[in-house]
Amino acid sequence: MTYMKQSILLTTFIFLSVGSVLAQQRPAAVHIETGPWINVAPANAGFTVLMPAKPSETVAEVKGRPGVENHLMTLETQLGAYVVAYVQFAEEVTDPDTIKLMLDRGREGGIASSQGKLQSEKEIKLNEYLGREWIVEIPGGALATARAYWVKRRLYQTIFVASPKAAAEPPEVTKLRQDIATKFLDSFTLSGDDAPK
Repeated sequence: MTYMKQSILLTTFIFLSVGSVLAQQRPAAVHIETGPWINVAPANAGFTVLMPAKPSETVAEVKGRPGVENHLMTLETQLGAYVVAYVQFAEEVTDPDTIKLMLDRGREGGIASSQGKLQSEKEIKLNEYLGREWIVEIPGGALATARAYWVKRRLYQTIFVASPKAAAEPPEVTKLRQDIATKFLDSFTLSGDDAPK
């Protein structure tokens, strides 16, 4: 199973399905992540995020939920895979216990589907909205860091899947991979009505 596909399985609770494949390792003197990053802010999506290049975007109706669409942005590089997804539901949920339960079920379903192993988990917030961060080891040596936030009627997710390290990888490439994961995940912010005032 490909690394990108395994990372998508981590998000089964929002019914993600994508057939992308993490780009094969190939010699490169410079990684695109070392250049300028772009601000990705899809119309009416309610968020902005930094990525090293323009992502592919897909929208698909969620099977069994008429009128509910899954919005998915993906980018694959030599160092890893970037995923941003959101689904808008009909019901607004603000009860913290209900949100925690939904995130728990999502974690359980996603890890089981990807056959991954949970390395760590913590509760997080984006503005005042509840969220969760998981780090999951995926079969084949990839490591995925996933963050999910429930914002009123929307579930947002950001995922960075670090491609497996080559045995002879220089320490500076390992550090670059860690730095870009943090840069990407930390850059996700809300815009529009949900943005900080």
